[in-house]
Amino acid sequence: MRKRRELGQSSDIAFLLIIFFLLLSGVTASHSLDLNTSNSSILVGEAQEHLELTLKQDETVLFQDRVLNNAELTPFLNQKPHLTLSIEAATDWQTVVSFLSLLEQYPLSSLSLEVVP
Repeated sequence: MRKRRELGQSSDIAFLLIIFFLLLSGVTASHSLDLNTSNSSILVGEAQEHLELTLKQDETVLFQDRVLNNAELTPFLNQKPHLTLSIEAATDWQTVVSFLSLLEQYPLSSLSLEVVP
């Protein structure tokens, strides 16, 4: 009776899996968003509106304890305000990125981000 040696096939598969996982670990997805604020300028002594918004984990935006939709935000954001965005800690990163990409359409003077519990 002959013994079959299948070590060659197993080692080939193991080698290919090692290469696969090494390549896979080198692939990184960028979860960043570039905000262009070069068009805005802040003048000393200029009276600009300061706007404070809160982004909640259920994707709602609060302004002075009132829920605003995108259409209601437009008049506030078109005035080139200094925006402080408070983000609830449990908010999904995709929600934050989506909201920041929405803000990119408006001429903001400055943008501050803070995470609140």
